[in-house]
Amino acid sequence: MNLSVDDFQKKHESFSVVEEKDLPFHCPPPEVQKWNMHPKVFLKFDKNGKASCPYCSASYELA
Repeated sequence: MNLSVDDFQKKHESFSVVEEKDLPFHCPPPEVQKWNMHPKVFLKFDKNGKASCPYCSASYELA
């Protein structure tokens, strides 16, 4: 997953694509600076390949 801080901050506008090679996946993503982020939360994707962070509501979808 290639995600910049600006992309992550726009989470409410769309979703970020996660590849299966990135599983298990957590929010905030590894590439994001964590100094102002919430604790790491591992996400479970539903049968449609979608997940949402309970802290920040960022949306993710499996590719």
